[in-house]
Amino acid sequence: MKLGTILEQILGGRRCATDDDIRKVFGDYHNLLRWLAAFLIEDEELADACVIDACTIAESQTPDFHEWLVHWAARATVRWALQGERDRISELAHAYEQQEPVHLTHPPLSPEYFVLLIRHSDDIHARLDVLCRLVLVLRGIAKDSCEELATQLGISRSAVEQAYCVAYHAIELASDQAVRGAEVRGWHANNEHGLADSIA
Repeated sequence: MKLGTILEQILGGRRCATDDDIRKVFGDYHNLLRWLAAFLIEDEELADACVIDACTIAESQTPDFHEWLVHWAARATVRWALQGERDRISELAHAYEQQEPVHLTHPPLSPEYFVLLIRHSDDIHARLDVLCRLVLVLRGIAKDSCEELATQLGISRSAVEQAYCVAYHAIELASDQAVRGAEVRGWHANNEHGLADSIA
């Protein structure tokens, strides 16, 4: 059962979302939430526990959030993943604060960049520390402001901006590599076609 069907039943029946509604959403979006957890905390067992705990947190929210079910599920997953990383985030933020200020403000991820993140998540993950990954998810995907992130993570806005700049650059590298890969495949295809014509 997809989210649209669940919402139609909830809104059509003028009722609040139930625990069963939430479980159905987690069933549909389990893979996405598990990807989110694994991308943030690098541990498959912890990722599974994170998704389970996120369901518990989401169920404890007020019952009338309707279309916010997936929003709360993702937020709960991020919140759980953040719990064990506070000290590391503080250390990284201090290091980022020592760098030159960012002069270019990057926007949240476009749909094209979001697809690149999903397709190349292993490579992008390997390039980024946990602070960059959290900022990438919360600024790039959830579209939180830098001020909101600084408050949520307990760090300075300049550290958030630096981390997001690094994360955004990793997406740009993935984009460049995807373009170069397409060009190489096109070159090989053209040359194979030319070779076949010459042999014929």
